[in-house]
Amino acid sequence: MKKKKQVVFQPAQTEEQKRKRIRNIIITAVVLVIAATACYFAMPKNKDLSQSSIFDKAEVEAMAEQVVDYINEENFDGLKDMSVEDMSSIMNKERMDEAKARVSEDWGAFQSVADITTTEVTQRGVTAAVAYVTADYENAEIHFTFAFNEDMELASLGIQ
Repeated sequence: MKKKKQVVFQPAQTEEQKRKRIRNIIITAVVLVIAATACYFAMPKNKDLSQSSIFDKAEVEAMAEQVVDYINEENFDGLKDMSVEDMSSIMNKERMDEAKARVSEDWGAFQSVADITTTEVTQRGVTAAVAYVTADYENAEIHFTFAFNEDMELASLGIQ
């Protein structure tokens, strides 16, 4: 004999269950809105440096060229003087040679700065001027990334 399937109906939700469900939906929506706002605030916001009210594009470009010159001259005292305190401790020949070797063993002689692109970046309430510098060397094309804080101190240096 075959058994008949029993159809089970759920009773209608009580008023208390409806309120709990609506409350949970509202709590979830509020949490999602807060998370989305936090993500938006944490994401970097870029704008062209020529539109900046804080930085002067020509000054940032000149500072970027100065950093490249100091790197080429191995003038680590100059780099320390223009850097934020946290970076000054790593501005030495050993660390710079390490960074250079990661990109290429033999850069060759410096030829010229081929291009400088600048932008203003604001992230988590901190604003910086960022310069992307392409420099030509005898044996390599090197890409530098420099970030300057609002006091025009070197806050970050990257070599690629």
